[in-house]
Amino acid sequence: MAQIKRVDHIAIAVKDIDIATQQYIKLLNAKPIRTLILEEKAGTIKVSIIQLGENLFSLIQSVDADGFLNQHIAKHGEGLHHVGLEVDNLEEFVRDVESKGFKVPLRDEFSNRKEVILRPKDSAGVILQIMEWKGGESDVTAEDRIQRFLKLQNIPKDE
Repeated sequence: MAQIKRVDHIAIAVKDIDIATQQYIKLLNAKPIRTLILEEKAGTIKVSIIQLGENLFSLIQSVDADGFLNQHIAKHGEGLHHVGLEVDNLEEFVRDVESKGFKVPLRDEFSNRKEVILRPKDSAGVILQIMEWKGGESDVTAEDRIQRFLKLQNIPKDE
């Protein structure tokens, strides 16, 4: 059976990523890592990755006016959107979940990871993003994870 390795990140839906990023920096002394645009199956989003201690947070904003995040914010307000959990074997995890009768409504693959989304009705109202990072060995610290992320994205750290 596949194992959950860690909470990879916590994602927070925001209306304005620049304001939210500055607020986290000011309020919690967050370290900004990178802001980028991601094309996802569910739509285009802008992501600000910040570090708080050994933890990574993703502040996420819809690029499209009718994007899924704006729909989420209209229904639930700004705040927790999903928790990203890293697994050691995503395909095995999916087989196990589906064998227990749960549905996996969204699957996606990127240059640096594979992921599935689990329905919030199956997890006490929380969207769970289950992911397997590509690229080898498990990372220990947040800095290791940031370096892997930057390497797999072909983005130099000092950019």
